[in-house]
Amino acid sequence: MIVSITKLELKSYAKIVAFFGFNQKIIKELQGSNCKAFKVSPNWSFRTWYTMTLWESEADLLAFYRGGTHAEAMRQAANFSTNLKAFRTEGKHLISWNEAKQLLKQQ
Repeated sequence: MIVSITKLELKSYAKIVAFFGFNQKIIKELQGSNCKAFKVSPNWSFRTWYTMTLWESEADLLAFYRGGTHAEAMRQAANFSTNLKAFRTEGKHLISWNEAKQLLKQQ
C-alpha cells in the first residue's frame, strides 16, 4: 500500500478561502474514491496544511490525483501556494504526523 503525504504553504491568509473551496471538494471526492484512509491537518498558523492518504495501488492514487477537483487544484496551486512538497512511502496504515513531517523535511 502507498502512503502519500503533502505539505502546502499558503501565500497569504487571503488565499485560505480558495484553498478551503478546493479542499472541501477534494475531501468529498476522496470519500467516494478508492482511497483507504486520509487525514488533513493545519499547522498552528493555518497557513501550512498537511494531507495524508492511503492507497492500495499506484494506479488508484494516480487516477485520483490526475482527475477531478484534485487535478484542477494542482493546476491552480501556484496561485495560492508558495511551497508544495509531496512524498510517498510504503505502509499498511497512515503514519503519525510527526513521522510524516520528518519525511517531508528530508526532501
